[in-house]
Amino acid sequence: MDKYKQYQTEDFLQDENFIKWVLDPDAPGGQSWQAWMKANPDKREAAQRAVDIIRSFDFNKETIAENFYVNLKQRIDNTIEAEHRTPVRKMKIPGVWLKAACIVAGIIVIGIGYFNRRPSYTYFSTPYAAIKTVYLPDSTEVVLNANSSVRYSKSRGAREVLLSGEAFFKVRHVVMDGKTIPFNIHAGNSVIEVLGTEFNVKDLNNETAVFLKKGKVKFSIPASHTATLMQPNDYCYYNAAQQKIITRVANPDLFTAWMEHKYRFENATVKEVCETLKAYFGYDFIIRNDKLDTQTVSGTLELNNEQVMLTVLGELFKTKITKEGNKIIVE
Repeated sequence: MDKYKQYQTEDFLQDENFIKWVLDPDAPGGQSWQAWMKANPDKREAAQRAVDIIRSFDFNKETIAENFYVNLKQRIDNTIEAEHRTPVRKMKIPGVWLKAACIVAGIIVIGIGYFNRRPSYTYFSTPYAAIKTVYLPDSTEVVLNANSSVRYSKSRGAREVLLSGEAFFKVRHVVMDGKTIPFNIHAGNSVIEVLGTEFNVKDLNNETAVFLKKGKVKFSIPASHTATLMQPNDYCYYNAAQQKIITRVANPDLFTAWMEHKYRFENATVKEVCETLKAYFGYDFIIRNDKLDTQTVSGTLELNNEQVMLTVLGELFKTKITKEGNKIIVE
C-alpha cells in the first residue's frame, strides 16, 4: 500500500478500494486499511476528510434532489482547493469542477453498487484523540470515544448496533403496536440486550466490558452460553480464560470520565493504562522495564493537552517517558 503515502484527499476519493472500505469496514481487507491508517499518521487527516465526504452520501433508491449534487460538488470542490497550497485561478475552476464531478460520479456508482448488495445501515466513527456525540435514527444518543465506531441497522423488528471501540449509550425506549422494539449491541463476542438505559461498553483487545449507569441490560456471550442481568453500577466483563462473566460494583467515574476528556484509573496496571491510551491516541507504547508491566497506579489524566498528559503519566509511573514519532517510550 506504499502508493497511498502520496495520496491527498482527492486521491482517496477516487480510489475504489478505499471507498469500499469506508462503506463496509468489516469486509475482507478492512484490517489492512486500519493498519495503514495507524502506520501513517501524517496522512490520517487527508484520509479522514475523504471518509467524511463519502459517508455524507445517502445511498438509497429514492430520487435525490438536484441541489444535493450541487452541494456535494461544492463541498468536494472546496476540499480539492484546500489540498493545494496556491489559490486556484478563475480560469482553472472549470477543470476543478470537472474533476469534482468525476469524483462524485465514482463515489455514487460504487456506493449504489454496495447499497444493492447490502442492507441499509447508519455508520458513525471517530478518529484518534477525538470524542463525538451522535444520534442514531431511533434518537438514541451515543457518545463515541476516540478510534471507535457504531453501525446501526433496523430489521426484523429489532434495532441492531455493531460497536468497535468504546461508547456510552442513552437508549431510547421505542414501542410499536404495543410491543417494545428490542435494542441489541454486538461488541466482540458479546451481545448486550438493552431494556431502556444508560451504560458504557468497551471492546478492546478481545475483551468486552459493560458498565451500567441506569436501567437494566442483559450481558451475554452466546458462544459460551453465559449471561447475566446487570443492575445500576454493575461492571461486567467476560473472562475468556475462565469462560465466565465477572461482575462487581464499581465507581461510575472510572468508566464515564472519558466523556469529559479525561481518564481516571484506580489500581490499574501500567500495561492497562498504556493500552487504554494507545486506543485513544493511536500511539504505540513501548515499556522497556518489564517490572513496570504489573505495577499499579491510581490517578487522573487530562487528555486535552498531550504534553501535560505525558508529564503527569511519568509522575504516575515514577519513570521517564519520551515521545519518538508515533511511539511513547516508557523507561
